[in-house]
Amino acid sequence: MNKSISNSPLEDGYDFHITDNSSEKYHFRILTFPVPSGIFTEAVEVIEENPTNSPRIYSHLSGFDADIEQMELELKAKIQKGINQRHIDEVDGHLEINDNDIIRGRIDHDDNLDSAFDTCLAIDGRKVTIEQFVEMLQAYPMNDFKFEVKDRTLGE
Repeated sequence: MNKSISNSPLEDGYDFHITDNSSEKYHFRILTFPVPSGIFTEAVEVIEENPTNSPRIYSHLSGFDADIEQMELELKAKIQKGINQRHIDEVDGHLEINDNDIIRGRIDHDDNLDSAFDTCLAIDGRKVTIEQFVEMLQAYPMNDFKFEVKDRTLGE
């Protein structure tokens, strides 16, 4: 018999509201719980159901002796930093990498994409298909790049 415990910030977490530098308001649900390797806290953005929206997710993992209030303060600081960063702009119906020339986001999955792939990128709270991502890269021929995949519980 497989016993698994499921913890969902959207179902079991508490509400956290935050405003970015542009006065845009965001709603997250935060949940902290023990995992085999320590204490895990996660914040999931509460968003409107929309095929192009993707909730922002922030996580933090600490040891068993961690101060939970401090962990959650660190997570809230990570959220504040994240919502103040913009990586893509929509120009004439097409996505472009903004002037920072950096994209940060999450690799995600969606079976209902208008794409040849079920994999997408969640960037700035929106789903970006692989085709849209490749189209954004066309502005950078002959440029070097760094593609880094990392555990989202780790800091920048």
